[in-house]
Amino acid sequence: IDDTFVADRREDWGDNLPAEVVLLTAGVDVNDGFLTVEIVGWGRDEESWSIDYQTLYGDPSAPQLWNDLEDVLKQTFIHPSGIDLPVRASCIDSGGHFTQAVYNFCRSREGRRVFAIKGVGGEGKALIGRPSKNNIGKVRLFPVGVDTGKEMIYSRLKIVDPGPGYMHFPEDRDDEYFRQLTAEKIITKYSQGRAKRAWVKTRVRNEALDVRNYALAAFALLNTNINRLAQRLENKPVEVKKENTTKQKRRRKESTGFVGSWR
Repeated sequence: IDDTFVADRREDWGDNLPAEVVLLTAGVDVNDGFLTVEIVGWGRDEESWSIDYQTLYGDPSAPQLWNDLEDVLKQTFIHPSGIDLPVRASCIDSGGHFTQAVYNFCRSREGRRVFAIKGVGGEGKALIGRPSKNNIGKVRLFPVGVDTGKEMIYSRLKIVDPGPGYMHFPEDRDDEYFRQLTAEKIITKYSQGRAKRAWVKTRVRNEALDVRNYALAAFALLNTNINRLAQRLENKPVEVKKENTTKQKRRRKESTGFVGSWR
């Protein structure tokens, strides 16, 4: 995928959420010295909008950086209908050098659907596998078929007309984001006469691709009928908000049961 091909579809949807967005998920990548976060909005037929993209700098082994991440994930966004949309699910990569810090952050937040994940490469893997607590943190750890996710993302990046699967990007997103989003390609390797496809980097940095993959995994974890949810929101009477801000922070009390956390 050519990064300029994708960058050319940037659009201005103003300060408010697009009316088509009915659900938000987040993906978080953990690196030495910084976290990368993307919040993705989802609409009918999995059409998506990149709502927020941030790099949070600091030491992932220290509490402050995770406090900053907490502030990002607890944002709510005002929908044109007047309701507040929270981030419904988040996936955080635990496969780097700060596995224990990721476990510590996710352990007390599973009730808010903040989950630790571990990327699993290879063709034919399920996007989301069965979780396990067989880890040092005793947290619910979800395997994510990252190659499967990348194939889904690249297929959708090739869609040129808004509608099912189309990916929208805001006008103010910088060029580096698109270079990172398209920083990998598939090559064919041969081992003992057998062809095997593999993803390789064409650039050093690929955080934008990773976090979109994790936000996609968070959406899959919810197992939500997105079209039904969109219909319910369309039928909801418009509420008048006193506040005139685009984003708000608030505390939400949610079910901590695992079954209750899915929807």
